Amino acid sequence: MKRFSSIFILLLSFTFTFSQTTELTKSKADQYNDFISKMKSNGISTGNILIYENREIVFQNSNGIRSINPIDSLDLNSQFRLASVSKQFTSVAIMKLKQLGKLDYDQKVKTILTDFPHENITIKHLLHHTSGIDDYIKIVKKYFKKKKSNKRYIIGNDEILDIFYKSKPKLNFQPGKKFEYSNTGYVVLASIVEKISKQHFRDFLKENIFDPLNMNNTIVYNYQEGVDPNMPNRVFGYSKTEDEKGYELNDYHIVNDVTGDGGVFSTIIDLYKWNMALINYKVLPKEFLDEAWSPGILNNGKIAGFDGRPEYSRYGYGWFIGDNKNPRSVFHSGGWVGFATYLYNEIETKSGFIILTNDSSRVIVDNINTINSIRSGKPYSLSTND
Repeated sequence: MKRFSSIFILLLSFTFTFSQTTELTKSKADQYNDFISKMKSNGISTGNILIYENREIVFQNSNGIRSINPIDSLDLNSQFRLASVSKQFTSVAIMKLKQLGKLDYDQKVKTILTDFPHENITIKHLLHHTSGIDDYIKIVKKYFKKKKSNKRYIIGNDEILDIFYKSKPKLNFQPGKKFEYSNTGYVVLASIVEKISKQHFRDFLKENIFDPLNMNNTIVYNYQEGVDPNMPNRVFGYSKTEDEKGYELNDYHIVNDVTGDGGVFSTIIDLYKWNMALINYKVLPKEFLDEAWSPGILNNGKIAGFDGRPEYSRYGYGWFIGDNKNPRSVFHSGGWVGFATYLYNEIETKSGFIILTNDSSRVIVDNINTINSIRSGKPYSLSTND
């Protein structure tokens, strides 16, 4: 969700291995099970995983802890914080307003949010991360003043944007000059949805995306620290204690109620429904998603995306776009407090996978590499670095 997320994206192709490889004669389902068993025997939780091929679920598994107080195990209905995977819901909300004729991608943000401090930033700049807006974590650290030093604050979009409008931070570069991952841009997009629709962002997503797709366990969560009786399947982020004998929460942050760049909680089943609805064009018409799944172009004609990482060098509207050598695909990772998440969707083959973890490790890198290896019929190796 935040700056950690962009760093996390760049780590996904790295592994540190030891000498355990799969027997390629086994079925893929058996290989997935073997992988999880090996990780489990090394004391590593793999979280919730779902894999589908040609529309059909071929494997799903829960392995880990949902909460530590009291201790409770994950199951298929566990609702994880998606972090930056949430961005695709924000982009689709914007596209739905475009479909209704309520906005235009090239429209200046200031024509909608009149207090917005920058004249030449468009909605498209925000979608493509080419606006030049700095990340709001820096802005909060610099300008947010606690009225009570001993109080644990939880702030959301209104507070973030109030600070942003009053502080008027300078842009990191002129809009469209380069790609720089900006969570602030997606917070602004959520506010645009609210201003135009006259609905809370939470209600807009529920009414226009979650309910129509029967994503009954997906919500823009109004964050609270403790157990919430209205959300019994909610997953908490945690980490192991220093002596590795116990657990401690890694779930709170002052900006945990910010939405647009994150804030969505969901399950692997609901996210499977989401991926299927997208590639079957039940969410938006093909022409809208074809544009969303095309890379942004900078002012100099280059493609918008991370430099030096070919597999992460192209960004559309809320998705990274796979390279042209593989089946056409879109994907995104997320990382915030104890959570790390990944959503991968092949458009033509109608295949992909979903990984949701909450144990503060980077085991998700192993999950991704192993699933990719098994899917392509190659041996896999496991990480000892969690």
